[in-house]
Amino acid sequence: MMALLEISVAPIGTTQTSMSHFVTNAIRLAEKEGFKYHVGPTSTVFEGDVDELFELARDIHTGALKNGSDRVVTNIKIEDREDNALTIDGQVNEVKRSIG
Repeated sequence: MMALLEISVAPIGTTQTSMSHFVTNAIRLAEKEGFKYHVGPTSTVFEGDVDELFELARDIHTGALKNGSDRVVTNIKIEDREDNALTIDGQVNEVKRSIG
């Protein structure tokens, strides 16, 4: 079964206010590992095996520290279920169906 990981990384102590290069680095890492993802305005959602998602979250967090941040605050949310398939597209389509 697939799980969803929502992650938001807040680098602190950088020389700039933009965070796009941190997001870009996270996406490149995820693409390299074959994760499906959706970039939102304040967080990114990844789809995959829950154990692999935990590793990805760790790598994104430590990557921000290695790429120009003195301090990082990372928030993650994981959605996982056993009774039905869970995908990014499925979750979005369910809400769209509900809206009408």
